[in-house]
Amino acid sequence: MPDTPELVGQVLAYSGVGLGVLLLGFFVVDLLTPGSLGKQVMEGNTNAAVLTASSIVSLGLILWFAIYFTGQGWEGLDEAAIFGVVGVAAQAVGFLLLDLLTPGKLGGVCMGGHRLHPATVVSAAVQFAVALVVCASLT
Repeated sequence: MPDTPELVGQVLAYSGVGLGVLLLGFFVVDLLTPGSLGKQVMEGNTNAAVLTASSIVSLGLILWFAIYFTGQGWEGLDEAAIFGVVGVAAQAVGFLLLDLLTPGKLGGVCMGGHRLHPATVVSAAVQFAVALVVCASLT
């Protein structure tokens, strides 16, 4: 077992990778939706908050599985990053496919108004479902 300073270094490295993946996920959702996602969340847009939260929690789940099942320590750091990016891409594809299956622009619906829209709930479900598929592929 590594000594404490080495473990602290690994924790910091994995935290950095995780935060990087979460930030990437946020920016991808921002690209898929009109306007500024951060501004929408801060102005109290429930739809923007639900979509953002579902994406971030789902990516956190993917990262947990990637770290747990590909091996801790320095050897698993690159795999955690790769599977995190794969998760971001898979979630983006899931969102775009749902957009194709629904009338109108899904991103616009998910950013519109402060009342929770059913399309936002379905979008959040897609984010979780995609995350579970990615997680299952790691076991």
